[in-house]
Amino acid sequence: MYRIVPMPRKTRKVVGCFGAVAAGFALAGCGAGRFVPEKSPNAWTGPAIWIESSPQWTVVVNPPIGGWRVKLNQIMEQRGRTEVFISLLPPNPSFIVSPTPVEQRNATTISSTIPLWVYARQLNWQGEPPDGPFSLAAKSDDAKPPPSFEDVPPTRE
Repeated sequence: MYRIVPMPRKTRKVVGCFGAVAAGFALAGCGAGRFVPEKSPNAWTGPAIWIESSPQWTVVVNPPIGGWRVKLNQIMEQRGRTEVFISLLPPNPSFIVSPTPVEQRNATTISSTIPLWVYARQLNWQGEPPDGPFSLAAKSDDAKPPPSFEDVPPTRE
């Protein structure tokens, strides 16, 4: 008959360590992986997007009405530049929103000494992606300076 032979304590530790490492590699291999966005050669046709320079880059989106949301999808470092991929979601049509443009500023941690390219795509209001890829919306070569406090109009009393 067979009999169970106990493993020495040292062997159990080694087998346990190798088992833990193997399980870690198995879980890492099952991950979704890195999201590599598809780029389009077509120009961006959605709401106005530009970049402002300060110690870090700021991506500014100026949709035509209130209620729009801006979602950061990915930041990728390429040779000689950093690429930022954003998605714009229009408001739900069943709700009333402000009819005036609402400028949205998205500060980044990317230094303004590094060239920045912003790619954008417009989703539907439910957040489902369209068939199209991201389009180049703004470059740091055309960056604007940030508005100063003197340019802001005073409040009316």
